[in-house]
Amino acid sequence: MVEVVQTVLAKNDKSIKLYRTGGEEFNIIFPHYHVKETQAIVKEIFEAVNHTEVDVDKNKIHITISVGVSEISKKDVSVNDFYSRVDKALYHSKRNGRKEITII
Repeated sequence: MVEVVQTVLAKNDKSIKLYRTGGEEFNIIFPHYHVKETQAIVKEIFEAVNHTEVDVDKNKIHITISVGVSEISKKDVSVNDFYSRVDKALYHSKRNGRKEITII
């Protein structure tokens, strides 16, 4: 799936970076973007991944993702404030049926 996401990012803007943060969670950093400006790319990634199938031991697995989106705010005291907000958005998507995009 990383290849799918990286293909979408490279097609849109090579300055956007994908980072693995642990387990099955990844972050995408959109430098110099406002949340509204990320929405089309986030939706493109969402659609590309959610329509992907992977063959594992002769079984087809349908891949899905849940997404949380936010941007750094002047109110943020530390980077953890930003990451906590993104994490909150992500877990909102997961708790509400998965396969969702939540923007805070």
